Amino acid sequence: MKEYFAPFALTVILALSACASQPESRPIVSDRQLSPREISPGESIEVAFSLQVKDPADVERVYIRGLPENTVLVGTRTELPLPSAKNTVYRSQVEVRAPAADGNYSLDLVFETSGKTYTAPLGSLAIRDTPSRILYTQFLPGNHAAEGCLAGTKLLALEYTVADDNGASDFVAPTLLAANTASKKFVFFPHWEPITWLGDKPGIVLERPKTSTARQELVKSDIRIHCRVPKATLYEYVVRGQSVSRLTGKSTPAGSNPASYYVE
Repeated sequence: MKEYFAPFALTVILALSACASQPESRPIVSDRQLSPREISPGESIEVAFSLQVKDPADVERVYIRGLPENTVLVGTRTELPLPSAKNTVYRSQVEVRAPAADGNYSLDLVFETSGKTYTAPLGSLAIRDTPSRILYTQFLPGNHAAEGCLAGTKLLALEYTVADDNGASDFVAPTLLAANTASKKFVFFPHWEPITWLGDKPGIVLERPKTSTARQELVKSDIRIHCRVPKATLYEYVVRGQSVSRLTGKSTPAGSNPASYYVE
């Protein structure tokens, strides 16, 4: 019996060794298409290609790499179906959800197997800049009675909400400006100072939005005002700022409607 099984056992071992030593077959990707090549946040792209693999069971993951981080974090689908045959034709619609940072992005197709990761370039995608918008601005509270103001100054909160489909944090250099001379004299602290991008026009630098994964953000800044001022007076201010395009490098100004404060 030993003479009969020894050659058979050797044959099985050699066969297994030969299988283990065979190199893994690289996926073959052809007919890659990406359209359109330029979109705004919230629009869709179509991804199409042909995939050839030796064994579809070897492929564990197929996905798109290279989209802006903030659009991926808010749920843009980058995963693609696994192949079900040796030759698979893909055609998928992918919505690039807002917010999506503007810029030029090189997209890749990524294929993961149990042992290796393979990539194939898909193409370049440009995401347009969307100018920031200030939805509203207000003081909290929005008024005070002159008789009830005992101290020399009073602390208020100035709030504004900014919206941007590239991400709220695209809005930069927020500045408070007085709509008239009386309003400028009303605000006490922080002090008015020349703002370069406003042509050295006096203003107060405000807190800026910090969230890239939200289309809108409420921003709050502390403002100290003169307390003892004439009664029945309406003071008005506007918030100005800008967003800079990563595509063109140009800045787009954004401004609010006047925010009012009334002294009774």
